[in-house]
Order: sequence, then structure tokens, then C-alpha cells
Amino acid sequence: MYYVVLDLGCSDCGESSNVLGIFTSIELAKNARDEYKLKNRLDEYSDHEFFIYQIDTLDKIYHNSYDHLIDS
Repeated sequence: MYYVVLDLGCSDCGESSNVLGIFTSIELAKNARDEYKLKNRLDEYSDHEFFIYQIDTLDKIYHNSYDHLIDS
């Protein structure tokens, strides 16, 4: 399994989105998300949302992305 961490910014206020990385465990993915939020001072009041998706194969298009979303 792989875990993709996504920072979804805000198009209205100009905050860009970013793929933080692809990780081999949920623990590494959550640690990366938490480190990124801390380093960039993104708290609950920021215009960013973070998502972790679980995928099983690279080089594949994933449709129905909510089916692969990890509750975090």
C-alpha cells in the first residue's frame, strides 16, 4: 500500500495546493502531514485542508477518490 498526502489550499484566497508526498505507511504519512503543518504554521484557522489517500498501485488513475480517503 501507498499513502498520498495532499494539502488542499484555497483558490479564493490564493493558497496553493500541494502533494506532500507518497509514503509506504500510514504512520509516515501522518507524521509528514503533521511536520508540514507545524513547519508552515498551518493550524485549524488556516485555509488548508489535509487529506491522506490509500492507493495500492502506482501508474494508475484512481476514480472515486473518496473511496480511497483515510479518515485522519
